[in-house]
Amino acid sequence: MLGIGDTPRMSMIFTMPRSTDIEALPPRHSGAHDTGRAAKPLFIIDADLRVHFSNQGAAALAREGLGAGERLVCADKLFAAKLQTWLKRRCAGSAPEEIRLSLSMRCGRQTVVDAVHLGGAGMDLFVLTVDDPQRMIDRNVDEVAEACGLTPTEARMLGLIVKGLDTVVAAKKLGIARTTARTHLQRLFAKTGTARQSELVRFVATFIEEAA
Repeated sequence: MLGIGDTPRMSMIFTMPRSTDIEALPPRHSGAHDTGRAAKPLFIIDADLRVHFSNQGAAALAREGLGAGERLVCADKLFAAKLQTWLKRRCAGSAPEEIRLSLSMRCGRQTVVDAVHLGGAGMDLFVLTVDDPQRMIDRNVDEVAEACGLTPTEARMLGLIVKGLDTVVAAKKLGIARTTARTHLQRLFAKTGTARQSELVRFVATFIEEAA
């Protein structure tokens, strides 16, 4: 696991408004919280791996081996070593302003991290964003299920189909007959306006729900 010794915190350069200057905002819909969790994971760190900001998407990765409280830690030692090397070289001016690194999560899932140096403001801060294709697909399956009115079984069937399984294997995993699995697939086609499994997978992968 990664860890760097404590270093003095940076002083804030922004002036916070007085409490009397802040107007009360109307309550936000619960969907805003869901959107935060669904956002691409993002960290802002310094060269000593102290976390200055992380969104809800980043917080969700802590259980999977990336990020923890005030310090960025990582279960993938190879990624950690490459990131630290780049941070040191970047601060010395001998590395490019951005880099893309492969990251293996604790469960074995492969992701990609883009790191960018924010040196223009005179601060050695770095933005890390995590591309996690599998999480995106899982999230899209949930959104398609809700938008298209899928039953729980149809939603599970859809999740298996987008992972590349055919109806025979999907039927075994769901504990249903093959004919029932094929019936669920036909219902998925009807509810999503698709006609083939490849088209259904593409529909899920590119799904963006229209605003109400």
